[in-house]
Amino acid sequence: MASPLGAQNGPSNPHSALAKSFGYFEDSDSNTMALLKKWDLHGEGDADESSLGMSTAVLETVKQDLDRIPPRPVLDFLMQYFVDELNWMKQIIHAPSFLTQYQQWWVKEWPLSVGDIEFATLILRIGAYAAQFLPSPSHTLDRIRGRSLSDIRDTCSDVGDGLAAACLSLDWKGSLVRVQHILFVAFRFSCEGRTDKFWEGIASACRAAQKAGIHTVAPVSGEDGARVLEKEMRRRTLCSLYILDSHLARQLDRVPFLPENLILETLPRLRLAPDISDLSATASAPETFTERLMQAQLGRFWRRFGSRRNSPYDPTHGEQRYERFCAEYLPTLPPTFALEPDRTWDGQLPKLPMQRQLLYISIFDSVCWNFRPLLLLKPDHVSSLPPYKQVLLQSQKKRLALAALQELDAVSALHSMFGGSHTRFSAIIFNTFEAAVLLLILCAQKDFPFDQGDDEAHILGLQAATLTRKRAMQAVEKALGRLQMLAEVSDMAASGAQVVTQLFVKATRTGQFLGPDTPAGSSQSSSSTGTFSNLLGLDDGLGAWMSSDDWNQTLMPDLLSTIVRDDSYSALQFSSMDFSTPWNITGSS
Repeated sequence: MASPLGAQNGPSNPHSALAKSFGYFEDSDSNTMALLKKWDLHGEGDADESSLGMSTAVLETVKQDLDRIPPRPVLDFLMQYFVDELNWMKQIIHAPSFLTQYQQWWVKEWPLSVGDIEFATLILRIGAYAAQFLPSPSHTLDRIRGRSLSDIRDTCSDVGDGLAAACLSLDWKGSLVRVQHILFVAFRFSCEGRTDKFWEGIASACRAAQKAGIHTVAPVSGEDGARVLEKEMRRRTLCSLYILDSHLARQLDRVPFLPENLILETLPRLRLAPDISDLSATASAPETFTERLMQAQLGRFWRRFGSRRNSPYDPTHGEQRYERFCAEYLPTLPPTFALEPDRTWDGQLPKLPMQRQLLYISIFDSVCWNFRPLLLLKPDHVSSLPPYKQVLLQSQKKRLALAALQELDAVSALHSMFGGSHTRFSAIIFNTFEAAVLLLILCAQKDFPFDQGDDEAHILGLQAATLTRKRAMQAVEKALGRLQMLAEVSDMAASGAQVVTQLFVKATRTGQFLGPDTPAGSSQSSSSTGTFSNLLGLDDGLGAWMSSDDWNQTLMPDLLSTIVRDDSYSALQFSSMDFSTPWNITGSS
């Protein structure tokens, strides 16, 4: 076998020292390094001296790490479980080619190339991530081949981290595989309830993507299938990075790492045939990446409006954003992902309904994001607004509640597709918490337009049931129950359940519930309240707060401020792409 350093190793690449010292992007066609290449100044004597003589020691460490990896039957199980049950979520791995390369990796001989070591890192980090979703309805044991899941998670993580450090020493620039395995570390942090480290992991992956140059990929005619597929996976990985970056920036009020126009320049360009039994139908079946493209378009839409942190919420602007969203984004949804969807392919593509609910969660969460700042307006500011804006605020409070309810409905549907069992999937936990908090805050508003039976409720063009306090509180009750159940396996769910409970208690114990002179609420509200109070283990006397018409709105900003927040390439098909219409999905309707 060839030298373990190969063409990617630092000393073998004469530009590495210059790139590391000056920070140049090596594949640029416009910077100073590009000029040096034109003049054939390859810097033969300028190899990175810090890496000379290091390779033997690094490779010895790699060998020791590889001796510690879990047995192959364990990793076989985890890789298959990942491909079958988890890859649909982010889709940064092309499953057929990955499994082929995985089988080939086991027959590699020592010494390994840098690429082989990098791929081993990817295997282990996928294994650590997949183990986060076990036990599951399809695998109820807490062991695999007699080895505990916790030990498997720890070993895969530790060895993967060691190999990743070795790869960085051997190859400063990196590759697509490096970006992918860094992303899987971020995904693992998300499952562990560390959204802060998840966000930092996305930042690391963005840096690795730029160093590896995956954003500069252009199609070249006549290339073999493997090379064409690799370029497509670069685009898809970058697209997924953009989605995650945009989503976290919006949810956490952060500044995005990637520029908005990047996604337009690096959109996926291939249609990869779905894995269905009826091969004659593959041309008309929905592309499995469609949901990811709609997520990217969703992120791009809301990025247009920038940060709003330096000015108070303006209901007119909020309404304009909402109307543009209905007019510009919703019509681009393909039939299989429309809010009233065509379910023709659900039976043949079992992950399609899950993808649909994941997209719905993001859609309704973005509507909540649009209107949420209205809850932070001070009463004196609201009273100073023109009457028409005050009326608009009331309408938007109702839309906010309806969006939160729809978000919880989508979360519940997705959770049931996971078997309604324990899961560390952050989309279920995070969005359950956020929507529950919004509904509790809205239920605490004395002027909230509940129980208007003669007023049809609509959200994003969908007709909804009449918005009642009972309906809202039943949704909160169900959300809290989910958080409490998931708290057994998730620190994020545990902290979320605690805060939702504290918010309820804080609202009730500040005297904002029915006083002795207030007319009693309806019997249906009382019934719902009793169930909720019992869930929290509170005194029965606090239950009547739900029916109150005497909430003090001045406390709402203060309430909010207390919350801690076989041929792997045979299925390739070229097709033209358009961002507003991700694929021509004729036949999928």
